[in-house]
Amino acid sequence: MVITDATGYYRKASLYPWQTATGLVRLSPHCWYVGQEWVGVILIETMDHDGVIMIDSGIRGQMWQIFECIRKLGYDPETDIKLCLLSHAHLDHCSGMPLLLHYSHPVMYMSPYEVDWLTDPGKWTHYSPIDEYVPFAPDRLYDYRTPIECGGFRFQVLHTPGHTPGTSSFFFDDVDEDGTVYRVGLHGGMGINTLTDPNYGEGEAERAKKERGDFRAMMEGLLPMPVDITISNHGPNIELMQRMGPDRRDFRSFVDPSYWEMHLRRQLKGLDEMEAASKFH
Repeated sequence: MVITDATGYYRKASLYPWQTATGLVRLSPHCWYVGQEWVGVILIETMDHDGVIMIDSGIRGQMWQIFECIRKLGYDPETDIKLCLLSHAHLDHCSGMPLLLHYSHPVMYMSPYEVDWLTDPGKWTHYSPIDEYVPFAPDRLYDYRTPIECGGFRFQVLHTPGHTPGTSSFFFDDVDEDGTVYRVGLHGGMGINTLTDPNYGEGEAERAKKERGDFRAMMEGLLPMPVDITISNHGPNIELMQRMGPDRRDFRSFVDPSYWEMHLRRQLKGLDEMEAASKFH
């Protein structure tokens, strides 16, 4: 997917999400992508099939799609959403959160580095001018040391800033019915929005260099992590529509232990290109 008019595309996707709805696309034994081609949420069925876990809530206009897909999996979205993990505080990933928390009451986690965004709507509109901000409050904050356990899953949560100050990434094991264990990885935000030149004023060259260097070191540190299935909250980041097979319930086309490194190296290439064109040298 090539987006030539990003603002127009994002706005249309927010207002008319049904036009590019994906339905349920299975990414791993218990994990599904739900939403639209551009942006979605991750649904994870608990190991004992008594509910679902969500990564992100998506945009507000998607919520009926998400709830309908939860029903198609055999769950009640009003009572069976146990946990919601927020990847980062951009409105395309959390403008649906107030509705989700009101209707479904899951335990909701987010980054401590973005709590101030909840009380400063100007930060939301600056980074995500596609939807209206409605306040919400998390139940808990990531401490990035203690895994989060729910429904037979153990989520390792890492702080991976760059896209936003609190971007968080998730790693967990998923077990198929035949006993095969797949390591699943989701980088919470692949863009480098906070590292571009407009975020730095005159005289801030050293800060720009340090933060970009820290981002590079963080990404390079993630490269050797063993990941069998790379998932994403943005379909194009993993070529969702191109890689899925005709049977959207068959996840095997997403099993590729080499994809994770390629996924991150594309981002590092973008950083290289941004630094080459930057006024800060």
